[in-house]
Amino acid sequence: MKYYIQRQLNEYGPYTLADLQRYVAQGSILLTDLAPSEGMTDWLPLSQVIGDIPIQAPSPIMPAAAAVPATGVYAGGTVYSEAPVTPQANGGYPIPPDLHWALVLLIGWFCGIFPYIWLFVQAGFVRKLNRDSNFMVLLIASMCALVVGIFGLLWVVVESVNRGEPPPILFVFCLVLLAGSVLLIVGVFQMRSALEQHYNTVEPINLRLSGVMTFFFSIYYFQYNFTRIANWKKNGYLQPQ
Repeated sequence: MKYYIQRQLNEYGPYTLADLQRYVAQGSILLTDLAPSEGMTDWLPLSQVIGDIPIQAPSPIMPAAAAVPATGVYAGGTVYSEAPVTPQANGGYPIPPDLHWALVLLIGWFCGIFPYIWLFVQAGFVRKLNRDSNFMVLLIASMCALVVGIFGLLWVVVESVNRGEPPPILFVFCLVLLAGSVLLIVGVFQMRSALEQHYNTVEPINLRLSGVMTFFFSIYYFQYNFTRIANWKKNGYLQPQ
């Protein structure tokens, strides 16, 4: 059976019974939080819903890197914590690159290549969270294809001026440029999937990344969320999305 939790008019879940036992033992979920009784729509205190079911005690020998964050993290993305969160409390997972997205945009305005360099900084962080995804290979391949396509088109322009007509290879460079763009989009969306997988399972903060925002503003959109997560890890409060 799946359980849902309500606190301050916000609803979180679903959780299994084992999840509830673990989070109650950690203090992330309180017995005074509301949950619907089985087969009914009424919300009752969790203590009345789970009754006399024993609460699992957290294992004292659990490695820090495998521990579930004991910081009051709900699946809805809000963190309830009376004390600042420490890296150990977050399982020892790395803190995202903490540079405000507006600064990334501003630096990129003066140095056009900087956003693409920063994309690889972001990708390096995501790679630490998920080493199984191949988005890094896709990003490298896309950059190579884009460089070849752009310089190829510049060469075509020069040849067109000298010869009075574009050389036949123009179509090839256009295809290379298109392939690079497609690889970039696929790689970025694989980064999005890796982030959502980590921050909804390993460090569950209910991260939801918009596909539209990822498509059009991936670098700045990722950075906005990285800053949110970095602040959460530093002070224990997760700014709503």
